[in-house]
Amino acid sequence: MISKPTTPQLIDAACTELETRVAPTISDPATKVVVDMALAVLRGAAIRSAYEVAWMRDEADAVDQLAQQLVGELPDASELADAHRAYTEGRTGRLSLEDVLADYERASEVLSRAAEAAYRDGSAERIAAVRQLFDQRMANEKTVIGEFMAAGRT
Repeated sequence: MISKPTTPQLIDAACTELETRVAPTISDPATKVVVDMALAVLRGAAIRSAYEVAWMRDEADAVDQLAQQLVGELPDASELADAHRAYTEGRTGRLSLEDVLADYERASEVLSRAAEAAYRDGSAERIAAVRQLFDQRMANEKTVIGEFMAAGRT
């Protein structure tokens, strides 16, 4: 018994029930696929619920740091400067998912503008710094999505 369950624990418990009690009773292949897909979505949601806010804030902070650097080094990168200013002025710092997502969306625009500025500048070091942020974003997504599994084929 879990006395103070977290969202991931609740989702994992629901997945266990679906896997051990419901899935074995299903004989229809199409229904098995639906249950497998639901389980995959639930498992992703469990991971997201545990880390999503932290990931978005950490990514946004890293984008903010790089943008500050690039704005200082690339005075002609006005689109980056404008996007960074909109990000810093609009950043709430609150932890509700809606607020963190809004901050993250603004940071994503900054990252896009940073990529444009770095590639336009041509500096391998600046391009590598931007690529590292995209790589980190992809690593976070892969953690949530996981490896490919053909639903209904297990």
